[in-house]
This record gives sequence, C-alpha cells and structure tokens, in this order.
Amino acid sequence: MAATKQSIKKTTGDEDEEEAKKVQKLRKRLGVARQVHAIADDPYLKVVELDALRSSITGALWFFLSVGLAYTTVGVQRFIAHGASITDPMWWGAWAVEPALAGMLITVLRWEAAMLIRGIRIESRWVSITKWALLLSTLVMNVLSSIGGAVVEVVLHVIFPALVFCLAEVMPVVQDRFGRARAKILAEIAAHLAAEEAEREADQAKDAPAVTAPAVSSPVTVADFAEDFDRAPAAVSPALPPVAPRSPEPTPPVNLPRPKLPTAVAHTVESRAAELAAAGRAITAADVQALIALPAAMAEQAAKYYAAAHPA
Repeated sequence: MAATKQSIKKTTGDEDEEEAKKVQKLRKRLGVARQVHAIADDPYLKVVELDALRSSITGALWFFLSVGLAYTTVGVQRFIAHGASITDPMWWGAWAVEPALAGMLITVLRWEAAMLIRGIRIESRWVSITKWALLLSTLVMNVLSSIGGAVVEVVLHVIFPALVFCLAEVMPVVQDRFGRARAKILAEIAAHLAAEEAEREADQAKDAPAVTAPAVSSPVTVADFAEDFDRAPAAVSPALPPVAPRSPEPTPPVNLPRPKLPTAVAHTVESRAAELAAAGRAITAADVQALIALPAAMAEQAAKYYAAAHPA
C-alpha cells in the first residue's frame, strides 16, 4: 500500500514538473511574440518598409514601361522608314525617333513623380497635353505601320501603346498614394512625439520651484525727461544717406508653441499658410488636415501658429 502511494506521488511530481516546463516554454514564446509585435508596429519601421515597397514597385513599373516602349519602337521605325533600304540613312535614323519620344515621356513622368512625393500637385494642363501628344504620336505611327498586315499584328500595335499610356497615367497616382501614406505615418510619429513632449513639460512644471515676482521699480514720470525736452535736436550730417525703412519679415509668434512636425511636413504647411495669407485669409485647421492627416487638436495648434506667423 505504501509502495502504491509513493508511486502515485512520484507520478504526480513528474507531471507537475513536465507541466512547469511547458509553461516556461510558452512564456518564453509569448515574450518573443510580444517583442516581435512591438517591433513590427514601430512607425519608423513602417516608414522604412513603405519606402522599400515604393522603390520595388516603382522599379517594376519603369521596367515594364521600358519593355512596352521597346516594342513600339519597331512599329515607329517601320512607319518612318517605309520603303527605305538598309543602306539609307533614314532607315537607321528612324530607330532614334521612338527612343527620343520615350525619353521625353520618361523625363516628364520622373519629374511629376518627384513633385507628387513631396506633396506638390501638378495643376498645369500642359503636362497632360505633353504626355497625350507623346503617347498619341506613338499610337498613330504604330497603327499606320501595321495596316495591311495580319489582324494579330494590328491588335498588338494598338494594345501596346494603349497599355503604355495607361501605365504612364498610373505611375503618378502610385507615387501620390505612397506619398500620402508616408505623410500619414510621419504625422502619427509627430503626434506621438508631441504627446511625449507635453507630458515631459507637465512633469517639469510640477517639479519646478515657485518663481518669486521681481521687485517693482518706481514709475517713470514726465519730469524725469525734462532736460531732454529742453535740449535742441542734433543736426543731421549731410554726408550720411537716409536709412530706408526695412519691411518687417514674418517671424514666428513668441506666445505660441511651435508644432512638433517633421521638417518636410512643417515646410509644406508653412508654404500653404503663406499662400493663403497672400490670398487674404489665414490658414485653418481644415486646411492643415487637407495637407496631412493630423489629430484635430494638433491641426488646430499648427493652424494657430502658422496663421500668427503669416497674418492675412
């Protein structure tokens, strides 16, 4: 009977020890999972991952755009060098026409993408006209060069320029959306830093000693300047030219705290405030939120600061 009890106790002890090991393993895995989750949710890591994804997608778009333009080069060369022999200089020069058109298009697209990434919208219709003219010229020459051939050839020479045109219109949209997503993450970082700064200032205000008021001096009266009133003004030297008054430059308000925004975001908001001030009105919280996704309180603070710095 005693041996049976000892066997039961030993079995129970082994089970408890095994269960304790399982709990330790699970706790270790839980700790690792929490660390990984905290790192994965870090906003700075999100910005890095977003930039890497933007570079990858942009590179793929440029590659496929170049492949499409390479195919359309054959149709343009056939259209221009129609009937010319390989010994004719026109036959060789026709190969340079489509690369020239493609180079113009790629240059415009790169500039447009760079502006959109920085939050500057392209509102000139001449940019769209230029892209349409370059792509339509490629489409027309490809279609005319394939007339009289097989149906498959005609379809390909229509589809490829059309797809190149669609890709050229999609690329700026992709860059714009990436720019908005990046600005949103940076705004979240700025809001978090502002909250930490406000909490730190509140703690410092609690720990700071009470400030005693300075001694008040006796008031100054008119009698103190009696001698200056009776004195004649000094003559102005004719050799000195008159000093032209300088126009005051807009300075940041002293009584308002500067918003905790990234440099690029702050520059965008300040530029918008200057534009609205020149138009005759001050920037508002709605204008700030139209530029970047900020909390209402932070947008109101930024609007008050830049409205005071750039009065209408």
